[in-house]
Amino acid sequence: MDGVHPKIIEDALKNELNKEISFLNTELNSLELEIELIKKAFHQDFVGPRDLLPNELAIVATAEVKLFEKMIESAFVLTIKTDLKISEISGNVQTIRTKDAIEKATTAVGSEEIALALPGLLFYRDILAPMYNLNSIPQADLDFLPSLKFNIFRYLEAEDVECPRLLIMTMFHNLKLFDSLRLDQLRLYRFLSLISSRYRNVPFHNWFHAFNVTQTMYFFLTTCNAQHLLRPLEILALLVATICHDADHPGLNNSFQTKAYTKLATMHKKSVLENHHLLHACYALSNPECNFIQHLDPLEKDKFMRYLRDFILATDLSLHGIILRNMKESKKNISKQYQKANPVLDSEDLITFMCCLVKCADLSNEIRPNKIAKRWASMVMQEFLRQNQKETDMCLPITPFMDPSKVIIAKEEMNFITNLCLPLYKTLEVILPAISIAMKKMNKNLDHWNSRLNHFYSVEQVQTASDQSIWERKQVKDTKQKVSEAIGRQVSHK
Repeated sequence: MDGVHPKIIEDALKNELNKEISFLNTELNSLELEIELIKKAFHQDFVGPRDLLPNELAIVATAEVKLFEKMIESAFVLTIKTDLKISEISGNVQTIRTKDAIEKATTAVGSEEIALALPGLLFYRDILAPMYNLNSIPQADLDFLPSLKFNIFRYLEAEDVECPRLLIMTMFHNLKLFDSLRLDQLRLYRFLSLISSRYRNVPFHNWFHAFNVTQTMYFFLTTCNAQHLLRPLEILALLVATICHDADHPGLNNSFQTKAYTKLATMHKKSVLENHHLLHACYALSNPECNFIQHLDPLEKDKFMRYLRDFILATDLSLHGIILRNMKESKKNISKQYQKANPVLDSEDLITFMCCLVKCADLSNEIRPNKIAKRWASMVMQEFLRQNQKETDMCLPITPFMDPSKVIIAKEEMNFITNLCLPLYKTLEVILPAISIAMKKMNKNLDHWNSRLNHFYSVEQVQTASDQSIWERKQVKDTKQKVSEAIGRQVSHK
């Protein structure tokens, strides 16, 4: 050290001390987090509602967590009595916000739970020190992970919710998101455990559908090379959005929520379920033990949350027409950028492209091999027909396209492919030529359904069947607005 200026030595020592302090602070924060998680597990397993505990065992929830818990509790509950006639309902029902307001408006408050399945449950003891092992995934599943041949039904039949979580973590590793965005692997696992527990055991909109959509997004990003147009933060947002996009779906669509006057419908005036799914995603991330994006800087986190909001709301089928029109208008510009070594999309083209990816992933049942596609179609119909029965039981107006006497599955799937899927996928194919793999499977499935229709049904039966898909919805008025503007108008909580 002879001849070295004392100031240089002092600065070097300061730097080393700062590194040690930073490391110790990180370890201390991690330890405090684990202590809070142990307390949650203790409360869940051993503490009753009237038990008195010392202050050191009390759970300290953040204001953000408390807010989200309040917003998502008892969502699928009638805000009026089921025996109240529609003609007796005050017009104020549409603007109520609290139980008091409901009582003042109608003097008839009900509390009937109308979800088709109980909410999921997460045991905190299971995520205290999770013993997950990414090496336990079967090699065949890893091989098919970026392929449309991947079959989720083996996990569904075994009620195995764990392996899909591990496969999602593998996607993050393969896309190098842990390193590029400094993501916390343990917290991601806990996040996946929490969000998967929010999915209900309904026929179609369950955790396995969420994983199926996420795996399709992974196929787009890798096999179809959509990641060429995207940065790591955007890839992260796309994956997280697909993971969360139907969290706590009750198997009863937006139309039902409005007709049944659920608490959810009074809280969200537009994109009712989609705003609810978004709240669950935000709630999961607000829990410190699940906040795997804690190392993003404030600007990155703000952009990520805006992406998450836009992508989940984009799955509302009432926005389908606006997103499709914008994609048709932007596809040439986006395609030109895709041909470049270092593409740069303007913000509106980028959001349009990414929303299209999410929608295509969500509408991906018919790009699978025929055996898999048929099974998804059956699950969809099962859920819709259960809604039809629920409407009948509650004396609600029956959704016409859900009348079992008027639905032919083969015709429905043809409508679904022709009216919704093909136009969107054809537009995306202009940008991502490898999407042709999906297009071929979709057209093959279309031929299959057409063959079944002609073989099993008479001409008269086919003619009386609806030409409208059960997925089609009344569209948000298209005033030539951009995608970001249209989605912004659907947000319940800015």
